[in-house]
Amino acid sequence: MASCVALTLTLLQIVLLLQLDKVSAADQNVSSLIRDMFSDYNRLVRPVKNSSDPIIVDFYFYFAHVLDMNEREQTLSSSIWLTLFWQDDYMTWDPDDYGGVYMFKVPSKEVWLPDIYFYQNAELQTKNFLQGSMVKVFSEGKIMWGAPVNFKGYCLLDVRYFPFDHQVCEMKFGPWQHNGKEIIMMGKGDKSVFNSNGEWDMTGINTSNNVEYYPDDPGIPFTDCKFTIMFTRRSEFYVFNLMMPSCLICLMAALAFLLPPTSQGKVNLGVTFLLSMTVFLMIVAESIPPTNQVPVIGQYFAATMMLVSLSLVLNVCVVAIFSHATTGEPVPECIRTCVLGVLSAVVRLSSEEIREIRRQKFKRSGHKHRVLTGPSFSGRTKFTSVPMKEEVRSHGVNYYMDYVPNSHMSNNNDKSKRHSEQFEALTRELKRMNETLTGMKLGDKKFSTDQRRNYREWVLVSRVLDRTFLVLYLIGNVMSVLLLVLPVMIIKPDVPTDQSEDV
Repeated sequence: MASCVALTLTLLQIVLLLQLDKVSAADQNVSSLIRDMFSDYNRLVRPVKNSSDPIIVDFYFYFAHVLDMNEREQTLSSSIWLTLFWQDDYMTWDPDDYGGVYMFKVPSKEVWLPDIYFYQNAELQTKNFLQGSMVKVFSEGKIMWGAPVNFKGYCLLDVRYFPFDHQVCEMKFGPWQHNGKEIIMMGKGDKSVFNSNGEWDMTGINTSNNVEYYPDDPGIPFTDCKFTIMFTRRSEFYVFNLMMPSCLICLMAALAFLLPPTSQGKVNLGVTFLLSMTVFLMIVAESIPPTNQVPVIGQYFAATMMLVSLSLVLNVCVVAIFSHATTGEPVPECIRTCVLGVLSAVVRLSSEEIREIRRQKFKRSGHKHRVLTGPSFSGRTKFTSVPMKEEVRSHGVNYYMDYVPNSHMSNNNDKSKRHSEQFEALTRELKRMNETLTGMKLGDKKFSTDQRRNYREWVLVSRVLDRTFLVLYLIGNVMSVLLLVLPVMIIKPDVPTDQSEDV
């Protein structure tokens, strides 16, 4: 048994030694190949045997992620997978001469690299992104460079339809020093590896290979490849967190029209909702660029804020109109006709008092109560009873008769006659005062009746105006949604499809 175990271990050692010899031989072949390839290689020289031949660079562009779409800075930060192929005439060999090795990998700084730059770069420093990575070198001279690269570039964003917007960004790549006679760019875009970040979806990518002329090198062609990427924003976040609360605030602002004019919260409620709309508008303003384009959500918030402000003004008007009810003033005929006659029928607000006003076509003017030649009296003085005449007869006359003794009357007739005349004059004056107070009582009753009728009419005017303003406010809110938000949500703009073109 022990001999079997020892034999097995010996065989394993032999196999491992053979494998190590093979690995060592392969490493030696690769080392020998690299040494031979770079013995007289100059990475500063364009790798073509005929200097008039251009190098064709196949530029494969795989859009992977949207890292950030900054509307205020007008920039797009993205993660791109890039793969480049080009031919190096000085990197060819026969794999049979090196133990079947057909490919090796070296740092990109060891081989010639095209000076390709990102034209819309928004970083503080511009560098050749091809450096600092690895390349694959194949036996037929094909060089493959590939790596994920993060780019931050300028992108002109159209925020008119925010948050239901579609954005188009361009990413342009090309050599900076090598002209079109030295390098020809051939780009191809691909969206198969794209992963959404939760806010943006990529709807398409177009590729165009261009030949352009620049003023610093007149008459010299330069090639580049431009990738046009189309994005669609997911608007659910903004709808549920901004627009729906705004709609609720607008609907709640309508409750102020349902409060009675005597309520102190009628105006305070409108002020609170106006401040809430201002806060939402400030949140939207922080997320959009400071341009002359006002987004849809900004227009909607501005419209709703105007409606809430208008509701506040209308509520103040209703309260001001209702204040006339406490003065006892009659409702002007024009207001009675327009409000109680026309508007009440339009808003379908009817009561027995309004119908009575319509039937009788009640007309009246203000009255000022004056009694005889005395001063003007206000109906606000209240008297429960005025038994002045009876009191004068029962108390005044008897008091006088009790006051004057009989002996004095018989001895001094002249004085008694004078007293009698004075008493008659006093009686007449008291009678006149009694009639005056009686007239005041009757006038006060009539004035109180008119005042109550005027108060009820002013209340009806306030109710009709509240109902009218409520209907107009709701119509304004519905129109703002139908005209501003709904068309953008339903009517989708044409989104370009994937296509490539060569110029």
